[in-house]
Amino acid sequence: MKVKAVIFDLDGTLINTKERFFKVFNETLEHLSLPPITKGKFEELYSRASLDEAIPENARKNFWKRFLVRYGQVSSDEDGPILGVRETLKELKDRGLIICVVTGRACNAHSVWNELEKHGLAEYVDIVSAKNPSVKDHYLKEEEILRVLEKTGVKPDDCIVVGDFLADIETGKKIGAFTIAVLSGGVRREILESAEPDMILESVREIPRIIDMHK
Repeated sequence: MKVKAVIFDLDGTLINTKERFFKVFNETLEHLSLPPITKGKFEELYSRASLDEAIPENARKNFWKRFLVRYGQVSSDEDGPILGVRETLKELKDRGLIICVVTGRACNAHSVWNELEKHGLAEYVDIVSAKNPSVKDHYLKEEEILRVLEKTGVKPDDCIVVGDFLADIETGKKIGAFTIAVLSGGVRREILESAEPDMILESVREIPRIIDMHK
């Protein structure tokens, strides 16, 4: 495998936004006249990638549509780069790799760039992509990843898709990319294993070493 590009998820992979997620999750529940959940319950459901259990089935589509928009509009004082992310992105960029960030947030690319700039990461990123608020698929990121690959001219089998959630891995596998799941977002290893990623790492800090192994 000759790696030409690395496609990173944003939340839980590059930036710790767990507190923001919790606040917006409860805010969205309350907007739909549903009871909020405790932080402990949130952590337990999140670690199992089972937050849908807190949302009635008939409300889930509207819930996630609103959540993904709101998630991109707010911030938390606790938001910040995950340990080692800045150094890792710089190293990969210095090696000549194309660095892409693809987020499931329903927002415009400008807001993603602003957040990357805020956390000192923008200079190491070449291209970003986010969901259109009107998109039909609020789960997989196939459309968004294929968009950046088309713009960069990189084929799926020449890139690595890195993320902390099942949707990242499922999307990467669907398009034929090498997939790396990271534990930095808080989803349990056995849950990520169920998506059958090519590799599971503690965080993105290990990626340069993995690329060296696959030269």
